[in-house]
Amino acid sequence: MNPQRAEQLSNASVPSSEYHEQAPPLPARTVNTSNALQAKPSYPAPPRRLSSARSSNEDISSPVHYTRDPHRLVAYLIPFPKPRLQGISPDSIPARYLIYTPPPPPLKAPAEGEKEAKVHKLHRKWQEEVRSAKTSTAKTASWKGVKGKATKTIDTAMGWTKSSNLEFLNRINVDGEKGPEAHARDENTEGVTRRTVGLEEMCLVYPNSVKSSPDQLKVEFVESMMRSKSKAQRDSIIATGLLPVSAAIDIMLTLIWPFGGLLEIDAVWASASIRGAKISRNVTKRLHSTSASGNHDEDTLRLSFHPSSRLKVLDKYLEARCHENDAKMFPSFGCAPTETECLQAIGWGPSQTDGETRNWEDEHWETAEVKEDLKTVLTKAAREWDKWCKAYEKNPEKAVKK
Repeated sequence: MNPQRAEQLSNASVPSSEYHEQAPPLPARTVNTSNALQAKPSYPAPPRRLSSARSSNEDISSPVHYTRDPHRLVAYLIPFPKPRLQGISPDSIPARYLIYTPPPPPLKAPAEGEKEAKVHKLHRKWQEEVRSAKTSTAKTASWKGVKGKATKTIDTAMGWTKSSNLEFLNRINVDGEKGPEAHARDENTEGVTRRTVGLEEMCLVYPNSVKSSPDQLKVEFVESMMRSKSKAQRDSIIATGLLPVSAAIDIMLTLIWPFGGLLEIDAVWASASIRGAKISRNVTKRLHSTSASGNHDEDTLRLSFHPSSRLKVLDKYLEARCHENDAKMFPSFGCAPTETECLQAIGWGPSQTDGETRNWEDEHWETAEVKEDLKTVLTKAAREWDKWCKAYEKNPEKAVKK
């Protein structure tokens, strides 16, 4: 190599002292106490999502159709997979469906000066306590850690007291809006209060692979409501009778286990069963109503069925839960989708309120809770279906009535 060329390369690879002397000096760092106190770490905002609140005029046949309209409920009919039973053809097994709708958003504290109902406050405080327990980083050996673990255990037990159908029934808002604004809108100019307008329409979306006609689906839906009502009535009697026993056990165990839990779990079971029986009776009655007042729209509940290719994701998800519960009875299900894919398929997103500053932490919490709810409800449904299929294998005629 040319010696002159080598010297040039050596100078180019090793910075000289003149280079450092000629480099521009760093800007002077000044300390501003007020700015330092206000400075916060900057994090990039999550990808912007469209609001999940849908207009009541939206076409239900569109792929994304979930809505939080209090007068219109969108629910999803997910067919249970046919089991592999000994000596029984899958075609002879009656088609049954899980009915699912996402839970309502977390309850919020009332505005300043607005009165809050006692039941609403109790539910809101419990939701806040559960959130605090699930997000806590306290050590398990500490008092806060033990209390948080107890809270999470009680919350899980409360969820398992309700069947999958009872979960759906308790999410039907038959009474419409509650609160001062609703009552104010229901008052006419003469000061006479009218009946609050509640649920007016129920849209049931199902996979387009289902071959049943809308009339057949309606018959199955009504029969499912009737079966749920009968079971809820029985459970309400049992749960109500156990309330004194649960309270007595909690009192006896106070010194050993100060957090209680049995009474709360039994109370939720009783309350959910009573409410479920009431709602199922209301829904079936309004579906068969002939409008005694002469106003057909006020006395009847409009029921419609709509196929959607997007519901295939929920179909596969339920098949996966059934396979996990009993791989022998449900040997194959294909690729299991995630909870995120299921929520995207139905167009669900965190609740939004116009004019409010978005809270990413609240949105993340709400999303995590709905994902957990989807997994819990469909897991319960898979266990219930497995139990029913085994009963059908033993006595088909008796099982059909349940």
